[in-house]
Amino acid sequence: MGTEKLDWNDLRYFLAAVRAGTLAGAARALGVKHSTVGRRLSALERALGAPLMVRGEHGLQLRALGKGLVPQAETIVSPKPRA
Repeated sequence: MGTEKLDWNDLRYFLAAVRAGTLAGAARALGVKHSTVGRRLSALERALGAPLMVRGEHGLQLRALGKGLVPQAETIVSPKPRA
C-alpha cells in the first residue's frame, strides 16, 4: 500500500474511466473536468502504491492490478441487493 489513505470515492472515478476508456469520456459521464478524473486516478494509484492503467493517446489500458480491481470496485460501488 502507498502512503496515502484510500478514498473510496476514487473507485467511482476508476470505474467510469474503465467503462469510458478515456479520461474525457469518464469526465462526461461523471459531469466533472477530465483533470479531476486524472487527479482522482492518480490519488487511487498512490494509495494502492502501484499504477492501475496506462494513459496513452489511444485511451486507457488497464495494467494487471487495474484488471484485478475492476470486479471488487464494481461490488463496492454498485453492490448487488441481497435476496
